[in-house]
Amino acid sequence: MLYAVGGERPRLHLQRYRLSLPHGAGLRILHLADQHFGGDGRLRRRRLENLRRLLPGLRVDLIAFTGDFLHNDAGLDAVETMLRLLPSAPLGRYAVLGNHDYAEYSWRYFFIGLVAREIAAAPTPAARLTAAWNGMRRVLVLGWQILRNHPLQFARLPNDTRELRALLELYDVQILDNTAVPVPGHPGLWVAGVDDPLEGTPDLARALAVVPPGNTIILLTHHPDLAFHLPDDRFVLALAGHTHGGQVILPGLGAIHTQGTRLPRRQAAGYFELSDRTRLIVSRGMGESTPFRFRCPPEVGLVELESGDW
Repeated sequence: MLYAVGGERPRLHLQRYRLSLPHGAGLRILHLADQHFGGDGRLRRRRLENLRRLLPGLRVDLIAFTGDFLHNDAGLDAVETMLRLLPSAPLGRYAVLGNHDYAEYSWRYFFIGLVAREIAAAPTPAARLTAAWNGMRRVLVLGWQILRNHPLQFARLPNDTRELRALLELYDVQILDNTAVPVPGHPGLWVAGVDDPLEGTPDLARALAVVPPGNTIILLTHHPDLAFHLPDDRFVLALAGHTHGGQVILPGLGAIHTQGTRLPRRQAAGYFELSDRTRLIVSRGMGESTPFRFRCPPEVGLVELESGDW
């Protein structure tokens, strides 16, 4: 248990992929997903120190972020530190946002806040004791109802998405909201991005419509399920996150949870061939939403592209 909580979580690995992609010869992409930066200062420092150790001498042309920079707003300063650490990317830095960039989900804040409001409204010490008891009873009843009917709506605390966007733009990260841009120096190659399907307003068709027929697409999406809806009329390499690789991998069973995606438990992250023209890489991510990792170390990805069809 101690290893799952603190032993594996800060140990960043560099996961390398080498594959062919039409119009992509020689391109090196640094893929970062699911930082989930929040208020845990010690863990953030260790994770950023390990990122710093991975980067020296690493040449990249393009940096792709696939969302969940934040766990909550307390992580904004860590996002800035990360952006300062990263190597230069002459062909650009591109990003999409994830569901946690829009909101934090927290049972703890929901329940503590509910009881605190009950107590604050009580006029006397005796009434506050009664209010605390009544608040705990409400927590039990509401918690069960929410768990059964609306598991993602128990405590949606909005994150400062506007501040995050401004910070990314300050460090020359182009946020691709359902759009695409050509990759400089690589005629016929585009990078596209789709907003998060859980908290944003995704429009895959709009993002792809920008790209001329016959061109190749590097698609950034936080949620990997969007890659399963790609038309098979052009070559697409989709980069995604969201699953955290399952976080806890049990022998013989696989990931205990894949964040509600179409990916099977035994394949919660990695490289997938979805069709003749569609490839998907799902990162295990740098961070996690719950404080456990077992047999699923965090990662950053380096995708090295060669010319040629699949």
